[in-house]
Amino acid sequence: MQKGRILKLSQVILSAELKEMENKWYAVKTSRPMQVSECLRERGVDTYLPLEQVKKPDGSMRKKPLIPKLLFMHAAPKLARDIETESRNIETKLPPIWIYRYRSGADIQPIGEAEFRLFRLLTAEDTMRCEVYKKEEFKVGDRIRVTGGPFAGYEGYARRIRKNKHIVVEIEGLCAIALPFIHPDLLEKI
Repeated sequence: MQKGRILKLSQVILSAELKEMENKWYAVKTSRPMQVSECLRERGVDTYLPLEQVKKPDGSMRKKPLIPKLLFMHAAPKLARDIETESRNIETKLPPIWIYRYRSGADIQPIGEAEFRLFRLLTAEDTMRCEVYKKEEFKVGDRIRVTGGPFAGYEGYARRIRKNKHIVVEIEGLCAIALPFIHPDLLEKI
């Protein structure tokens, strides 16, 4: 009887340790996202910083973060917390960072793989925003599911953005994103 309890307890501990070692995506707030991204990559930490091309007043082009002060890092939870703590030390070359936390504020909030894949798809430089059209049964506020294509399985709601209807998917605790073109035949009302 005692061996069974010890075995179950050791399995629970091992499971918790494996979970703590598994890499996850985290949203990171910083005043210098490009510098932080570079510093983390030098350490072997994978990052994602969505950029956009903008025209400067002199006519030349430069890249700037698509979402100001936001980047993403892929790391184990302990490493992510250690990096955040280290960034507060003024003697390091890593600018200060803050990892998004659960609303309770207790622990850092990982982003689910499906949500992160969607975010990456939507922030790629070649995406096109477009409206949901020719489907009168879709009204603003309706819950909608995508039934096919690269966004299959994602759910959102119809919302008017600049006089056009879009499907908006919310990434919990972070942001809401209007999906690019999805043919109306690949949509269903929930």
